[in-house]
Amino acid sequence: MPSPPRETELKLVLAPGEAARLAAHPALAGATPRRERFEAWYFDTPAGELARHRLGLRLRREGRRWRVTLKADGESGGGLHRRPEWEFPAGGPRVDLERFAHTPLAALPGAGTLHLRLAPILRTAFQRTRWHLAPGPGSRLEVALDEGVLAARGRERPVLEVEIEVLEGPESAAFELAESLAQDIGLRPEPASKLARGLALATSARQAPVHAVRVSLEEDTAPREAARRLAATCLAQAQANEAGVLASGDVEFVHQLRVALRRLRSALRLFGEALPPGELQPFAADLRWAAGQLGRCRDWDVFVTQTLPPLAAAYGDSPEAKAVAAHARARQREARREARAAILSPRYGLAMVRLARWLAAPAEPEGGGPGLKDFASRRLRKGARRVADGAARFALLDASGRHRLRILVKRQRYAVEFLGPLFRGEPARRHLRRLSRAQESLGLANDCANALAHVRELSPAPAFESFARGWFAARELAGLQACVRDLASVARARRFWRRKPASPAPASPA
Repeated sequence: MPSPPRETELKLVLAPGEAARLAAHPALAGATPRRERFEAWYFDTPAGELARHRLGLRLRREGRRWRVTLKADGESGGGLHRRPEWEFPAGGPRVDLERFAHTPLAALPGAGTLHLRLAPILRTAFQRTRWHLAPGPGSRLEVALDEGVLAARGRERPVLEVEIEVLEGPESAAFELAESLAQDIGLRPEPASKLARGLALATSARQAPVHAVRVSLEEDTAPREAARRLAATCLAQAQANEAGVLASGDVEFVHQLRVALRRLRSALRLFGEALPPGELQPFAADLRWAAGQLGRCRDWDVFVTQTLPPLAAAYGDSPEAKAVAAHARARQREARREARAAILSPRYGLAMVRLARWLAAPAEPEGGGPGLKDFASRRLRKGARRVADGAARFALLDASGRHRLRILVKRQRYAVEFLGPLFRGEPARRHLRRLSRAQESLGLANDCANALAHVRELSPAPAFESFARGWFAARELAGLQACVRDLASVARARRFWRRKPASPAPASPA
């Protein structure tokens, strides 16, 4: 059977108000735009049989023409979507399943009666502006700007996105164009298709924050490939929380997006020596900047929702405490606006496009070098030595030194999360718990200093500031005592990553 036709496209969501700037961008200046009105319906059974088999069936009206399309499961990540697609002309507003006799649709259980169970589950209506580009010999792209709505079960969600479809040539051409656009326009990769977003709209009125998921690395995975797999998972978590930061007041979205960026940067740092020099340079500095923007927002979220309430309660209900709380909420709103502006900015979008391009590029063959388990053993040993050195000098460290030690502990915790499953499970999990407790203790001591700085930034009454100084000092002392205990527990832990040196190969007979 011949290979099915495949669609390869890069999806990008535009920041509000950027459609006109996209249409006027110099990268599109040599092409004539064509505008059309589209309306489409997606079909499934009441039991969701197509969705369970990761199939999408669409009927679209383009002016007076009708087309029916089946999309099957493929590969997607970071905004690049590769999937089998079958498309046929339709005689009108009806779906003729006989067209798909040689596709996965015909292999579904009960396919003979599928037409009796199908019903529309999602409607899209948008204006599409298309440009056709030929960026180089043997390379053709279609750029489509879609402006409209998704509608499902009485709910609507706006659509403002760009699709760069690779009609001919390498995928890198789509990323090169996306980078050119992202230099000037607020956009970022969109990992979900219109159907996936429509299904989410139909099944849930409220988006939930997305937490990190564990990645299982096999021992025979090359270190460079392991870095890509971990980075792809971190990017997926980040992208899953971006919309929540932009549209919701739930502080957990900011927290999980920040966690995703921290894990991403830790993974790239951990595997840095296994990657070619300069490979991460196109996006490393911008990821650090984005993490900093979200960090300030997270600091104020924690201060307002966790730190300030018990401080104010201990001080007592008073005009001074209420004034501090009001000023703190204003700073929190300001930090949230700055975090949202960062996500919508060209700088953030460009970093995400470049990261997605790195993940989508064909992996270079890896020569000799250590296997993943040997690499992991060496990296975990090196990180443990740094933590142990800092713990041995803990009594001599000032606040900035304790903060640096906390960063080392946090990096080692991420390293154990990423690489620990390659070794015996329970010792790794126990060590991870010890590192987590040490990080929390160090965090408490550090957060007290930051919180007092936040209080002073709010220009409180002298009596309130004096009370806060004493209150935080007591909590910091408790945190420092916990640090001593928890760092000692880390130091005593069994080094589960120890590896026996490989036996030398037997000598060849003379």
